[in-house]
Amino acid sequence: MGIILKDIDEKKRSGNTYEKNQNEMKDVSFYTSIAKKCISMFAGSPTSSRMLKDEDAISHVAEHIMWGHARWDEKRGRALKSYLNQCGIWAIKIWKTKMYNNSRKPNEQSLNHNIACGLGDESQLYQIVADKKCKEPYQDLYDNKMKEAIKHIENSSLTELQKQCLRGRYLEGKKLRQIAETLSVSRQAVNQHIKKAISKLRRENGIC
Repeated sequence: MGIILKDIDEKKRSGNTYEKNQNEMKDVSFYTSIAKKCISMFAGSPTSSRMLKDEDAISHVAEHIMWGHARWDEKRGRALKSYLNQCGIWAIKIWKTKMYNNSRKPNEQSLNHNIACGLGDESQLYQIVADKKCKEPYQDLYDNKMKEAIKHIENSSLTELQKQCLRGRYLEGKKLRQIAETLSVSRQAVNQHIKKAISKLRRENGIC
């Protein structure tokens, strides 16, 4: 059985220091076994029976348990078994949410599906259904939000520290803690710098 690594958020993984823990990892069958036990105990009926018949569901839970083992730190006072069970419960909740959302989606139909338009004519869906969310090429060229964000961040009224905080938060997608560690300041200081910078930009653009 394979493990679906894409189920774990890459940004969340980057915030963990797995290499410092140096935990001895087990083989896939070990995590799969725990996953099945967690599903049986915590998924509830009838979800547990459906998940146990679905290899993707088992892999999903096993993957979260595996990453939980990788980041587990015995110095934090939590027993390994307890922590892995908790990781399994989180994974089950995520899977249940996915199942619920998928069940609410309408049946999809190919845009190549032929439909009658009257008078014996037939057309395909893509010819009559407009994709209003799809951008025209010129919109991608001239409506670039990233460039606009950079322009605001480089505003001369901001201090260099404020600019660094804004870059980390809105261009690099970092958490406040990560920015604070990079700049050797407190998390609260980073938050204050961002708030002050935004207030300056709002005033300059006439936004109250």
